[in-house]
Amino acid sequence: MVEGPARFAWRPGDVIVVRHVQHGRVWHADAAVVVEDAPERLIVYRPLGGASQASALDWSTGVFDGPHPRRRHTTDALTIVVPGAGHAVTAMYAGGGGAFLCWYVDLQAPFRRTPDGVVTCDQSLDIVIGPDRRWRWKDEDHLAFSVGLGWRTQAEADAIRAEGERVIAALERGDAPFSEPWPAWRADPAWPMPELPDDWSVVPP
Repeated sequence: MVEGPARFAWRPGDVIVVRHVQHGRVWHADAAVVVEDAPERLIVYRPLGGASQASALDWSTGVFDGPHPRRRHTTDALTIVVPGAGHAVTAMYAGGGGAFLCWYVDLQAPFRRTPDGVVTCDQSLDIVIGPDRRWRWKDEDHLAFSVGLGWRTQAEADAIRAEGERVIAALERGDAPFSEPWPAWRADPAWPMPELPDDWSVVPP
């Protein structure tokens, strides 16, 4: 992340690109609406129908199919990321401004800012947290497969899981964002439906 005067700053309602980059290529990209941009965190919103580019992965071979264009389906998502953190916390809602469904934690590389968005990389392991704050790991097999494919070492996989354990500890302490009223939050109806720019597949320097 770029700090100080050179830091890219966005206003609520701005549309940015969230790129997931692996092996030098964009394998997933989302158009997202900025909710809050502050030095301590960035919050973005991805509504039902928002534009994205997504890849499918054959975990037995490590071969990607895509990216292919798609529209966000089923849910609205409000994602909170903290500079330097190896995870993102997302509040999931029924699509179209519906009820809060769950918290979803993606273990991912710390994000870096670019002029038009942020770059990160999903790290396979996730945590799902219900409205009652009961939690479970998700995709533990994917993390193990990523070690088998040589994408990361076992030590790196252990560090990813340790990051998840820190998130669980924060949940159990009642830390932000879990202590904040995000389940009752709703998007500004004046915000645009986010679309991807033509250069979404270019990895920014």
